[in-house]
Amino acid sequence: MQSSAIKIAMTGWRDALNAIAQMVPVVGPAFLLTLVSEALGQLLLGYSFAADLAVSEGLYISQSLVLAPLAIAVHRYVLLGEVTPRYALNPTDQRVRRYFILAVAIQVLWLSIAIWFVLGHFIFGAPLVPGQPISPGNEGPAFWALVGAFVAALVTGFVVAIATLGIVILFPALAVDAPGAEWRNARDDSRGHTYRIFCAVALGMLPTVLFAALDGVTLAPKGAGSSPGLHSAPQAVGVVLQAVEVVLIVAVLASITSKLYLACGSRLNRAPRTA
Repeated sequence: MQSSAIKIAMTGWRDALNAIAQMVPVVGPAFLLTLVSEALGQLLLGYSFAADLAVSEGLYISQSLVLAPLAIAVHRYVLLGEVTPRYALNPTDQRVRRYFILAVAIQVLWLSIAIWFVLGHFIFGAPLVPGQPISPGNEGPAFWALVGAFVAALVTGFVVAIATLGIVILFPALAVDAPGAEWRNARDDSRGHTYRIFCAVALGMLPTVLFAALDGVTLAPKGAGSSPGLHSAPQAVGVVLQAVEVVLIVAVLASITSKLYLACGSRLNRAPRTA
């Protein structure tokens, strides 16, 4: 019998928390590196839209690298019962490298959504960020360019979401060195299970809303051109909470996708055919 999305989400949380409790030597360094990156991000945000975008992407890429050993350790704990004894960040390790490349590739897919707003801005003068002034006499084209960009972004976002859900079970396959660990097999194994994958991930992320709410209170979003840096004790607390949230999300997602891999990953576990 197939596990329901609710059961996958609940057992995913249970196993993620167990993994965190049993692998403190892995979680500790991962959290500290995440905390440093979050603090640097807050210090650098607020100069301009372009700079903020670069900082945000740099933050994601750096965290994808430093959190890869944690995610892999959780995958192996859930799937193999293996307790990783220490945090080891080795970018030359094939397992870490492939895991990191997949994470960055998915981020690039999501970045493609923004291209419509960039094109609308540079070709038709549509505002790139809320509140940006529009050149006099260009209100009509800019408005329709913004509408078109919004519609195109919705369509692109839907396509990217489906594509992402179709390959998330590749992460645990890479972590345990599955013989058929490639994106085509992940896509084929996920076909027909997209809704269950979506529900399991969405339900698993619901408890993290509390952290997101606390972040929103302590770390008010900075507008481009605002004063960068940390200006109060609550903001410093917010950075710590954000680091906790990121580490927790990575561990829970690793656990849930491992459960989904167990439920769906048949082709991923087959060795590729040789000629």
